[in-house]
Amino acid sequence: TNSKVLPSLVCYVLYFFSVYYSLRFSSSPVGWLRFNNKCFMFKGKKNDIKGNWSYARSWCREQGGDLAVIDDQYENDFVASYLRDLELPTWIGLSDLLVENQYAWSDGVSPVLYTNWNDKEPNNANGDEGCVSMHASRMFHGTWNDTKCDLEKPYICKKTSGTSSIRTEL
Repeated sequence: TNSKVLPSLVCYVLYFFSVYYSLRFSSSPVGWLRFNNKCFMFKGKKNDIKGNWSYARSWCREQGGDLAVIDDQYENDFVASYLRDLELPTWIGLSDLLVENQYAWSDGVSPVLYTNWNDKEPNNANGDEGCVSMHASRMFHGTWNDTKCDLEKPYICKKTSGTSSIRTEL
């Protein structure tokens, strides 16, 4: 009798995991990767488009999202793990464009709960470093740097799954 129970139990377990997987991971649109309640899209691989911070923010908004908001070390590690493909410092949604030295997320609503500045950053080295990128290099991987907003870089968009985001203009 055990020989009949085991295959049906295996089928039940496989069915349960396939349903769980589809509910857990399929709520991100095609081209987006889900992490917790957010979906991320990484733009700027070798032959892909790159842009300055303002272009990147506009492009992400056209997709129904915004530049990436990173709320904790786990999200930072997830996002950083995909930067190896991009190979270059990559825009995230943090800037001090509204008020100097007061960093805010580009979605206008998310509080700054976490930062991962590289050593001696932010430093506003040239007097006009108002936008934040994440390092992709091995040496500084996943740390953040304030930099000039008009530089062309890869970028990371995010959508919050299951909710609509409020848009504000900088």
